[in-house]
Parts: sequence; C-alpha cells; structure tokens
Amino acid sequence: MKDQVNGVTAEVGSLFTNVRWCKSKQPKRADILECINQALPWDLVEADIRPHYQADIRATGRKGYSLRMMLRCYIVQRLWDLSDDGVESLILDSHSVCKFIGSDSWQPRPPSATAIRNFRKLIDTKQVTEHGIWWRCYWLMRKAGFDVRVGKMVEPMIKRVNND
Repeated sequence: MKDQVNGVTAEVGSLFTNVRWCKSKQPKRADILECINQALPWDLVEADIRPHYQADIRATGRKGYSLRMMLRCYIVQRLWDLSDDGVESLILDSHSVCKFIGSDSWQPRPPSATAIRNFRKLIDTKQVTEHGIWWRCYWLMRKAGFDVRVGKMVEPMIKRVNND
C-alpha cells in the first residue's frame, strides 16, 4: 500500500517555504535589522557607492544584484563579523535577514558568497569615504541614537573521530 502524502510539502514554491507562521515575539535579529533599516539613510549611503558599483544598471551583460541588496549584505557581514560564505548561509537560513536584504530565500535568488566577496573587495579597496563605508554607517547609526557593537555568530563544530 502506498503511503499517503500530504499535498503541502517543503518543495520550492510550496506553502511551507512561502509562509512564515505567526509568532508571539519577533526574533532579536529581526529587531536589530529593523533598527538598522530605520536608522540608516540608505539613499545617502548608496550615493557614496554608486560611482564604484554599476553591475545592476549596466546596459550589456547579465544584470548584477541591486546596490541596496549588496550594501545590506555588507552591513550584515560587518555587524556579525561573518565570512562571505557565512553571510550566504545566514541569508539562506534566516527569514529576517532575507527580508532585510530584500530577498526571499529563493526569489529573487540571494547573492552568492562570490558576489558578496567581490562587493566587499570593491568597497574595501576603493576608499569610498574618508574612513570607509562601514564607519560611515556606524556613525550614521550613532547619530540616530543607536549604540552599535559588533556581534559574533559561531557555528558548532562536529568532527568524526576514529576510536581505534
């Protein structure tokens, strides 16, 4: 006898991946990202970077990710002291981070670690502002009344050992 299968599964485009269950309390990460979203004047910060990042508005070739999405990935990376791969994993794992950068987990496809790395190198090598874009964002958040301290996210390590 064939097993009964529920019509709602965790496949892409299904109810499970597109709907978030109501929660009585927002996750702390979502609250932090909402504060950042409200505190930063995004148009002002984007204006500093726009002369250096043209991938999303170029006339030929494949369009890149939007400047706002890449900038938000950069802010998440600096706030939680993540590697490029760590940011990609966090975007794929966290609904609040997906929402913050302007993506769903799959539609539009979030930036890969390579795209994040290329943007980070571009921002870090081009002296966009006097002290760098991260410090500009930091001081804009301070000016808005927020105390900013960089956090750390560490995954547990599990390793197979030989018991000989």
